[in-house]
Formats: sequence, structure tokens, C-alpha cells
Amino acid sequence: MSDEATVLLHGWSDSSKSFRSMKEFLVRNGVGPVQSVLYADYESREDSITFSDIVDGLNDRFLDQGIIDERGRGLRDVNVVVHSTGGLVIRHWIWRYYRKYGDRIDECPVKRVVMLAPANFGSPLAHRGKSFLGSLLKGRRGLRDFLEVGRQILTGLELASPYQWHLAQGDILTEDPWWRPDRIQLTILCGAEKYSGLGGLVTKAGTDGTVVIAGTPLNTVKLTLDPRAGRDGRGDRDAYRWAGTGNTLDTAFGVIPKMDHGSIVDVFDDDDAGESEVCRLVLRALRCDNVADFRALQDELKEMTESVYAKGEKRKYQQFLVRAMDDQGQAIPDFTLEFTIAKASKMGEGGHMRRVRRSRAERKLSEEAGRVMGNEFHRHSENAAYRRFLVDPAEVGAFLDRAREQVGEEVFLGLGVHVPPVDRGIRYNTDDLKEVALWPADASQKEKGATPTFLYPNTTTLLEVVVDRVNDYVFLGGSPREH
Repeated sequence: MSDEATVLLHGWSDSSKSFRSMKEFLVRNGVGPVQSVLYADYESREDSITFSDIVDGLNDRFLDQGIIDERGRGLRDVNVVVHSTGGLVIRHWIWRYYRKYGDRIDECPVKRVVMLAPANFGSPLAHRGKSFLGSLLKGRRGLRDFLEVGRQILTGLELASPYQWHLAQGDILTEDPWWRPDRIQLTILCGAEKYSGLGGLVTKAGTDGTVVIAGTPLNTVKLTLDPRAGRDGRGDRDAYRWAGTGNTLDTAFGVIPKMDHGSIVDVFDDDDAGESEVCRLVLRALRCDNVADFRALQDELKEMTESVYAKGEKRKYQQFLVRAMDDQGQAIPDFTLEFTIAKASKMGEGGHMRRVRRSRAERKLSEEAGRVMGNEFHRHSENAAYRRFLVDPAEVGAFLDRAREQVGEEVFLGLGVHVPPVDRGIRYNTDDLKEVALWPADASQKEKGATPTFLYPNTTTLLEVVVDRVNDYVFLGGSPREH
């Protein structure tokens, strides 16, 4: 590995100083000579800087260091180890320079990426960082940049940000992904613990203290609810359709016991770092020379993750990111989602609930469905068309089992979308989005004991809702009109 460069990339509000012990550990364990392990630094708390600025600067530094030539072609192989926000940075750089304008992945110098607690799908603390208190705690202290916190970076880090959605469509939901064992090997490690002490008081459910555990891997699928299908020549008219289910990324993911968002990096400072699972796994990931090595690492991490949850003391969550758009491609900032329960026999053709009376038991179960599905809702601070909610798939499965027992047959879990009119002549047609079936999604799932296919523990699911915007201000007829 002596001919390779290893780049260490920090997260928000941090610097390469936090990675000094990691570099010493890697050099000590033969990853490469001192000069081949490089720090990548960026001013994450500068309010004017954007993710695009960071990856543009990173590209310039790679050119300066002789890692790439002026056309971006790799001159030496590169491994990258990132923490937190650094995961978004390296993903963005690879997508922008090697896929956005055409497939150039074969020219990319990156061979392995190890992400430690990456903020791939945001952090529930990000929007707090932009508050006055956040500025006091994390803001810069210089006279010219007093209390700056990197507002544009935090906006991208915020839960359900348009930035995360856009990047996911670029490098995850793609027909020819580069995250695979024979191209760019991606290993993601995340701690299983929340912060202890005072930090634990503000820790949100399903996090390692800072990032959502379910938002660290890239095993994302996308569900599109689009009742316009079939009206404009795009196929049969359906109430909803799955898009991107089971993406073809092939990565390694592990949840590590006894680690939180900070300690997963700080562990390299310890005198006995060589005995740490995190340090050992980072070394192993950087030493995967072939597909077989990577497969063995995948198996080990899968077994480790299963053992973390085997005792039932920790819960696996699933994060949903929602985007509401109209048929013209414009964002819909004002909308609500409603979850309901009914007997499955009341589901009509096309995946909707028929317009029939709901029983008292079904009404009570519908109220409970809203509570079970409606955990940790967050509306993006700068674009309300983007939302986030968190569910516990095991809890939802148990609820559906109980609902089935109460009504005496398979149940229908429906999703309704409500959008208020813009004015007296412009409104949204949500008739086909009143109650769309999330479960059961198809006949094969009606078998007793089947697992709802829209529930994937430790994942983030993109849910896109497309609503038909209609107006009464356009006329066509044989007689003239006066306005």
C-alpha cells in the first residue's frame, strides 16, 4: 500500500487536529509512510461556504498534491477515511467530478472509503446549530467572523434537506453505481450508543448522539406516489409506484457497540487503540485487496450488527424523508400526511380504500396509526416541502398484528395527502391521494405473517409525493370572454 495516499477528512466544526492520533495509528500499522497520509481541512463554520465550495477546493488540492491531473484523471490510488460531515463531502466530490457530466468513474483515484458515523442523511442537531445558542456554543470567535457557524453547511446537514435528497439521486439511486467491491469499496461504521451525561439529555431517538444511525448507510430506496401516471403517456394509471426499490449498491455496514459519535474517532487517542474494534475494522477495510476480502468484511460487520440488537435492548429505526412536488416540478410547502387503518377488504382497485364507512375500531386504530408512524417529525427550516419522520419497524409490525386481531382480518394501512388550495382558482387535486395503501402493497403480502415491504430497519427511505396542480383560470370555447 506504500504507493497509495490516504486522506483523512473531518466533520463540521472540527479540524484535522482531531485526526493526528488516527494518522499516527495508521502509519504505525503500515498503511503508508508519514508523507502519504494527508489531512484534508476545510472551514466548516464559515457562513458563506457551501458544499460545492468545499468539493471544488478539495479538487484543487488533489491537483496540487499530484493525486489527479488537470483533467481529473487519477495519478495515484487514494483511500479516504471520513468522519460525520466528511461523508457528504467525499460523496459529493466523486459524483460531481466523475459522474455528473458523464461517466468517468474509471478515472477516479479513490479505491476505498471508510466512513465513521457519516451524516449521509443528516443530524437532528444541525438546525439547532444555526440558533443563537448554537452560535454561542459552536460559533467562531474571530472579530471578522464572530459567531459564524457555517449556516449553509448546517442547512445541508439538517434533517430532510434538499441537498441530501439531490445527492442521493446522484450517487445512490443510479443505474450504474460505483459503490461496489470491484470499483470503490465503501465501509460504513457507526456507534450504537448515545452520549452519556448531559449530552444524553438532548440526544434524539435512534442516534449515536449526533447522526441518525438509520441515516448512515446508503441502502436507500425511493417510493413515489404519483397519481398522474397514465395521464401523460407514461404507462398505466396507478395510485402509486415503487421506484428504486433495492438499489444495487454493494457496501459494508456495521453498528459498533460501546461507541458514540465522538468516541468512534477519539478511540484512536487511546494507548490501547490497537485493541479497539473500530481501529481494527478501519485497518481491515483499508487492506481489502479484492472482492473476497470485502465480502468477508461485510459478513463480519453484519454479524456484529446483529449481535448489537440481539438482546432487544436497542431499537432499529427507519427514517423517511418526504418531498412534496406538484406536476409542474414546483415544491409544495404546505401539506399534511395522515395515516389510517381499515379492513383490507375495503381496499379497492388501484391501491385505494373504497369510500365506505369506517368502524369505531378502525377509527381508534387510525388515531393510533398516526402516533406509531408520526415519530420525530421535522420540517426543513428553509424548504417546508421537505419533511422527515422516524418509525420503529418492529413497533409498526406489532401494531399491524394487533390491528389484525381487533378487526378480524388483514388490515389496510393507508397514507393520505392533504394540500390546501392556493386561492379561489388554483388548487391541488388530491382525490387519488386520499388513502393510498402502504400495507398490504400487493396480494403476496396478504399472507399471514408477511413482513410489510415498505419497512426496512436501519435505512432511510425517500418518499416523493407528486400532486396535480389545477386551475380555473384557463378557458377554451367557441365564445369570447372578457376578464
